[in-house]
Amino acid sequence: MERTEWEKQYREQCFLPVFKEYMVNAMQDITNHAAEIDKKLNGFVESFLTDLVFLQENGKLEEIQTICISFPYTSLVCSTPCLRFEVYPNVPFMEDALVIREFSVPWIFSGWEQLLCRLREEAGKQGMNAVIRMPYIKSHALGKARYFLHFWSGFVKYYLYGIEKKEVFQKLKKRKDFSISFGEYMDWQRPIWISREETDIFFCEEETNLNFCQFHTVWYEDKVFDAFALDNCRFYTCTFQNCRFVNTGFQEAFFVGCTFEACSFQGTNLVGARFDGCKFEKVEMEGIFTYFLQGEPNIFPAPCGNAEFTGCFLTCVNIRNSDLSASYFCDCRMEKVDAQECQLSDSFQEAVIGGEP
Repeated sequence: MERTEWEKQYREQCFLPVFKEYMVNAMQDITNHAAEIDKKLNGFVESFLTDLVFLQENGKLEEIQTICISFPYTSLVCSTPCLRFEVYPNVPFMEDALVIREFSVPWIFSGWEQLLCRLREEAGKQGMNAVIRMPYIKSHALGKARYFLHFWSGFVKYYLYGIEKKEVFQKLKKRKDFSISFGEYMDWQRPIWISREETDIFFCEEETNLNFCQFHTVWYEDKVFDAFALDNCRFYTCTFQNCRFVNTGFQEAFFVGCTFEACSFQGTNLVGARFDGCKFEKVEMEGIFTYFLQGEPNIFPAPCGNAEFTGCFLTCVNIRNSDLSASYFCDCRMEKVDAQECQLSDSFQEAVIGGEP
């Protein structure tokens, strides 16, 4: 058998099942230590921003454009995982960083060495160790580590949600469209936060980027949100009356104290969206999805969080042909909520039962 065939057999029979198990265990480990990770990660951010404010107050640093939080794979190879915090004047990695700090993060890729040993053992059991040796196992696994880092980008974004409320963040002198991102060092970056000015969704240029926009106390009546990309947007005490949402993207959007009255949702993306203290009255929903791999096999856990509903009130709401399996309802009250041909989470069903007379 040629080497390419050995490698294909290794990937299918050894790597995929072992790596899937590793990711499931790693996700569980993150869940078990969520509070600790949240405290440490936010501590790193606070410390770094404090340094930047100090430099600005002492005239050593001007207004900044970009903060990148990156994971260098070299730290994983050296068994010393770390996050690299950098400030760039413009586009990341195109110029030298103005400020650099590194923080140790042993909880990222925890159990990586054990994973490599397990892969070697499985290759041996399959009689491949004469061809599939440790250097190949390490390089191949490292090449696939990117997939897991994409999941981590979702967790980092989740933990840093509300970063704009931090006092040190507000003190920081920032340029227009200031951004914070997370990703690979010298490669892809996922936006964590982008400072955008409030704009009018229905009176702006067609190419206007609405991602991360904020809307405060806006009243929308008889509006059709047709294929709008409103991912990561923040809506505070906004009212939506007799509005239609058709193929609208609300991925990782945040709604606080908003009211939806006589509205309809069709084919709406609510992956990772949050609703805090919102009211839904006489609302029709169809084709809603909360799981990011809609229509795809559930091979790995999602990189985005659940669609969260906290302290919400739902009355006279009809839901049809929707996937709410990745939704989480906490302290919500439901009256006359009907869901048919839907995939529902346990918390949704518990909330429905709790609202029954």
